[in-house]
Amino acid sequence: MGQKFCNGCGAALPEEIKFCENCGIPVNPPAPEESQPHSSAIPPQPVAFSADAPPPPSSRFGKLPIKIVAGIVIVLIISAVIIFVLLPKISASPVRVSTGKVPATGTTTLMTTVPITTMATSIAPTPAPDPFPNALSLKSAVMFGEGKIASEGIVYHVWINETYHWHNDMDNKYYLQKPKPGNKYLFVFVNVFNKGDMRTWPPNSGNVVVNYNGQDYYPDPTHYLPDKSSDRKATAIEVQEIQYFSKLFGSEYVEDFGYSHGTELAYLYPGRSNAIDGYIVFEVPASLTPDKAYAKIEFNGYQVGVWKLG
Repeated sequence: MGQKFCNGCGAALPEEIKFCENCGIPVNPPAPEESQPHSSAIPPQPVAFSADAPPPPSSRFGKLPIKIVAGIVIVLIISAVIIFVLLPKISASPVRVSTGKVPATGTTTLMTTVPITTMATSIAPTPAPDPFPNALSLKSAVMFGEGKIASEGIVYHVWINETYHWHNDMDNKYYLQKPKPGNKYLFVFVNVFNKGDMRTWPPNSGNVVVNYNGQDYYPDPTHYLPDKSSDRKATAIEVQEIQYFSKLFGSEYVEDFGYSHGTELAYLYPGRSNAIDGYIVFEVPASLTPDKAYAKIEFNGYQVGVWKLG
């Protein structure tokens, strides 16, 4: 028997199959040998279909396996391009980090470009909140007491230096005062004034505290005060670098807070001329800057004033 061919698409047919492998239509048996002379050179002609028979399927189904193979090849090529070409470029390119700002309605989120190798060190830390958002500026007054003992306190000046010289009246010499390594000295100038008509108790230097980076600092206990003289009390001393600084009110020179002309004061008497005015010495870290430091004064056990020093 000669080679069989599909009546629908004309494709060659293997022996003993029922459907064409190319187009899928049923395989019709060839015409009887006696009705047509056998010839190995001429293939059998397609069998005509009746009008009632369904039309043969479209030949596009025969191309489906080729398209699938082509699609797989394309996917593999794209994957290779991504792995070997795009990924190395992406890993070396900058990444985008949000600035944290909320955009206005209808706008896109603001982004900033940061190199991926330095992203961890380039993002600035969130600044710490201001511990005293309502702190007063220098020379602002805080009222304390009422009525006949109404008074006010003022922090009006600061002086900062790595060292200072103090004068010893016993031998009439100046001595250099040095802090611990990594520290320096901060002088805070305070004025307390009784506006009433009765004497009252003033805050002493121990009621004044400096706050910096969340840490409180108290007056330096090694500072040489007038009443530390060995054989006579109330010996006035001077700090050479600031000995000609004037008090807040009047022309007198400033001295240690709580003292007047070398004498320690016990009461705050009425009148501006009786104001207690002087400096308090603190040993603080060398990193301290006035704009990040505060002075706190407790006046009468429940009223507290806070000043920003810069």
